[in-house]
Amino acid sequence: MRLALLSILALALSACATPQSLSLERAEQDPWEASNRKIYAFNKDLDSNLIKPITGVYRTTVPQAGRTAITNGFSNYGEPQNFFNYLFQGKIKRAFQSLDRFLINSTLGVGGIADHATALGRPRQPTDWGQTFAQWGVKSGPFVMLPFFGPSSLRDGLATPLDFIVDPSDFVRNATLSPSIFWRGGQVGVRVINVRSRVIDLGGDGLLAGSLDEYALVRSAWLQNRRAQLYYGNPPLPPEPADQNDEFSDEFSDEFTPAPASATPPPQ
Repeated sequence: MRLALLSILALALSACATPQSLSLERAEQDPWEASNRKIYAFNKDLDSNLIKPITGVYRTTVPQAGRTAITNGFSNYGEPQNFFNYLFQGKIKRAFQSLDRFLINSTLGVGGIADHATALGRPRQPTDWGQTFAQWGVKSGPFVMLPFFGPSSLRDGLATPLDFIVDPSDFVRNATLSPSIFWRGGQVGVRVINVRSRVIDLGGDGLLAGSLDEYALVRSAWLQNRRAQLYYGNPPLPPEPADQNDEFSDEFSDEFTPAPASATPPPQ
């Protein structure tokens, strides 16, 4: 097991993201749009009939301070996975920043319910297996609307199960507490409802309500956010459009160059 881990780490450290693996051009084309729209409609019905009503009860019964503590707790729970993904990406500094966050919030933050690490210069920098695959040179593939999980790319969709299966925090939890399947399912359920509540806090519902094409808006928002994540918050600026008048201006610049103000006027 240790040899396999070291082999993967060596591969990650030698790998390098390419412009093609960071590009979302293929996803932007959305060749599977017809199927994606059907899945989006299914997800919307599921949200309207089940998830959103439960989230309403959650928001009514749990005060804002409690919801913030739950959000912080889940964030801290995910830091070990951030740590290992950053290692596999070859980003050692970010990996140990995640480790610092986990140690600070697990102690000063009482198990992570308070986020003291951000105030101490260690802001949250989540990552995932999809980003790791991108750093290994795997291209994004087409845009995909996943059932239950929502917008993604083919690469990120294939990586999504790893975010749940290969979770160091889950390994430790299962080894120390041996929770039942119902306890694990409850944890996942609370996480889903808490994420849905955060979407409401961020104004996502109001934004979609005013949209003429919800699917297109969700796709565009996801692509922009994912691009920022792939470049770790510093995506390159798009190239400036070429000036169509440049050629014309260069060709006739001498003919239309005005005389200097100090030039002697021609004789009358």
